[in-house]
Amino acid sequence: MFDRILKQTIMNRVLYSLIPVMCFAIYLFGWRALAVVVVANLAGYLTEYLFIRNKKGGKVSMACFVTSSLVALTLPPSIPLWIAAVSAIISIAFGKMVFGGFGTNPFNPAILGRTFVYITFPNQMTVSWTNPFQGFPGGLLQWSGGKVMETGATILNQLRLGKEISFGMLDTFLGTETGSLGETSALLIILAAIYLIVSKTAKWQPMLGTALSVLIFNFIFYPGSNPLFFLLSGGALFGIVYMTTDPVSQPKGKLALWIYAVLVGFLTVFIRRFSLFAEGFMFALLLANSVMPLIEYGLERIQSKGVKA
Repeated sequence: MFDRILKQTIMNRVLYSLIPVMCFAIYLFGWRALAVVVVANLAGYLTEYLFIRNKKGGKVSMACFVTSSLVALTLPPSIPLWIAAVSAIISIAFGKMVFGGFGTNPFNPAILGRTFVYITFPNQMTVSWTNPFQGFPGGLLQWSGGKVMETGATILNQLRLGKEISFGMLDTFLGTETGSLGETSALLIILAAIYLIVSKTAKWQPMLGTALSVLIFNFIFYPGSNPLFFLLSGGALFGIVYMTTDPVSQPKGKLALWIYAVLVGFLTVFIRRFSLFAEGFMFALLLANSVMPLIEYGLERIQSKGVKA
C-alpha cells in the first residue's frame, strides 16, 4: 500500500519548510503535537488511498501529506486526536478527491477541512487553549501541557474584545504564546516563506499582497491598534504563506493574483471585525476561491475586448 506514493519535488519542499515549525510546536506544547500531525497524515493517506486504490497506476500524491500536515498544524494543541483525523479526511475527500483528485480542486483542501471542524466542533476549536512551556527543554521532555496549563485567552480574542494583551510583540514574533500548533511563530513562518520563494516553490505576490491588505484594513477597521499584532497573531500569517500560495486553487493571471490577495486580506479583517468568529482567514480564503473564477473570466473578457479594439 505504501509503495503507491507519487513523488512530487515541489510538495517535498513544502514539507521541508514545515519541519522547523513542527519541531517548535513540540518544544512549545509537548510530543502530543507530533501525534496530532501523525494521526492527520495517516487519516489523509488512507482517505486518498481508498479513492485511488482501484485506478490503474493510481498513486497517493505527496500533496496529500502537505494538506494533512497543514490542516493538523492549524489545530489547537489540546484537540482530540479523532478530530485531527476528521479534519484530514474532510480535507482530502471533500477538498480534493470529489473534484477529481490532485490538480482539480477549486478550494484549498486544508482550509476547507479546518473550516469544517471549526464550525462542527466549536468548543474544542475555540474555547480551550494551552499555554506553551517556557525555557529549556520546554515540551521536549513532556507529552502535553495537560489541564493545568489550559487557558481561554489568545491574543486575537484579546484584540477583538479590546482587552489588555497578555503577550508582547516579541512573544508574538518568536511564537512563545498560546495558539494553534503551527501558527504561533511569525519568525519561523517568515523564514519558511523566504525558502519557498527562493526555491521557486511558491509565488511571492499572494504573500505580499495579502499581508499588505491585512495591515491596511486592520489600520482602517481598528484605528489606534497596532496592525502588526493582527497580522502576526492567529492563523493569518500561516495561511498567507501556505494557503494563498496553493498552486491549484490560486488564480493564474498576474492581475488576478493581486486582486485575490487584496480580497483575502480585506475579507479576513472584515470577518474578524463584524462576525462572531475570532479567526476570519479561513472563511476569507474560501470566499475568494469561490469568486475568483468569475473575476478571472471578467478580466479575460476585458482584455480580449481591449485587444480587439
